[in-house]
Amino acid sequence: MASTESAERSGKLSRARIIDTAFEHFGAYGYRGTSLAKIAAEVGISQPGLLHHFPNKSALFMSVLVERDTRDLEAVGMQVEKIAELDADQLFDFFEGLVRHNAENRNMVQLAHLTAAEATRADHPAHEWVVLRTSYFRDLCSAALQKGIDAGQVRKDVDPRAIATMLIAASEGLENQWLVDPSVDLAGSFADFTAMLRRDIAPSGH
Repeated sequence: MASTESAERSGKLSRARIIDTAFEHFGAYGYRGTSLAKIAAEVGISQPGLLHHFPNKSALFMSVLVERDTRDLEAVGMQVEKIAELDADQLFDFFEGLVRHNAENRNMVQLAHLTAAEATRADHPAHEWVVLRTSYFRDLCSAALQKGIDAGQVRKDVDPRAIATMLIAASEGLENQWLVDPSVDLAGSFADFTAMLRRDIAPSGH
């Protein structure tokens, strides 16, 4: 029994090390430029040993993307299904916190942007995942903004989906500029943008 538990712990540790190492490789070289052999060598295992945990590069890549989102949300104390339960002010706070976290984790941001760029091709293993993730996130944000409209926090003539689209576009656009030029104040610039947006969508007199 003890040896079984020890083997399970060892397997989980190996899997975690593989994901951490793969995170760095996919973030630096993208999906197509990443080598399973190099990941295995850096972890200190054989390539067949790596394939024992992940049957192919696509499976490892998808596990890394899921881990990235999990780390992002954990860092701001949020579960993805809870986003739609936020009101408008809480949604802006959530976005600002997420961008502040991303500003301290360049590799995570680079991984997301490389993946999005590569996954425009329909034959990319993450294509469907990226498309559905973006659509789902936009829907959750739209629902939160609609709650703000219903509660009187947001002007009734505001289009929740348009604002959700702008929030996502602003955060990703600023991240892209920051990746190219680290002197860009990612968190500060996004906070300035959301402050303007909050004022613009607030009902008269607020």
